[in-house]
Amino acid sequence: MNVVSGRPEKNLARFHRLLDSSSAAPDIILLPELWSSGYDYKNFTRLAETTPFILEQLALTAQQHNSYIGGSLVEADNHHFYNTFFLLDPGGRQIAAYRKIHLFSLMEEDKHFTAGRKLCLIDIYGLPVGLLTCYDLRFPELSRGLTLKGAELLLICAQWPKPRVDHWQTLLKARAIENQCYVAACNRIGRGIENHFPGRSAIYDPWGQPALTAAPRQGAFSATIVLNKIKQTRSTIACYNDRRPEIY
Repeated sequence: MNVVSGRPEKNLARFHRLLDSSSAAPDIILLPELWSSGYDYKNFTRLAETTPFILEQLALTAQQHNSYIGGSLVEADNHHFYNTFFLLDPGGRQIAAYRKIHLFSLMEEDKHFTAGRKLCLIDIYGLPVGLLTCYDLRFPELSRGLTLKGAELLLICAQWPKPRVDHWQTLLKARAIENQCYVAACNRIGRGIENHFPGRSAIYDPWGQPALTAAPRQGAFSATIVLNKIKQTRSTIACYNDRRPEIY
């Protein structure tokens, strides 16, 4: 989806329109990074105050669709702002709040947000799932840390700009291949204050093959993942057994 800077209610309405346009019955609904507000730094105090309302609305949507649902929002806590990936379960309960660890200094994110300090690994229908946000994708240590703890699916919300869309697609595929897991990533589309965003949301399987390549437009795109591919891939090429962590 595109994001209107600083307009949470308008973005919430857009999300619902796009979701309602789909006939899919998803287990997991993934939204972009800062999907309710964009990077409207000067209004973070006001925008953080809307986050509880947005989460209440997401809880209702999760219940209505019997789905997990998540994406990142501006969070305020103890005079600090965080770029926080919230995830709610089908009962509308918040089960995760992952604070983005790697802040993108090129956009001065590090001057406005406080970095998170904890990995986030949760369970969805018995599947171990790790959460990442945008720039986190460039740091293979984070994805590997999550998969070493058991993650078999990585969910990534992002506002990844168009000039580096090749990096986006390459890194998503690389994270899937090197960790022998599924990677599902939702990226913003449209024109922001300083950047164009290409969309190109995608899902890659543990072999690095695309399970979903979204069209470059707004919309609700869906795909089905085949969980036995994870075990199959890891047993065919036993990378985890062949690691030499005592050396590196």
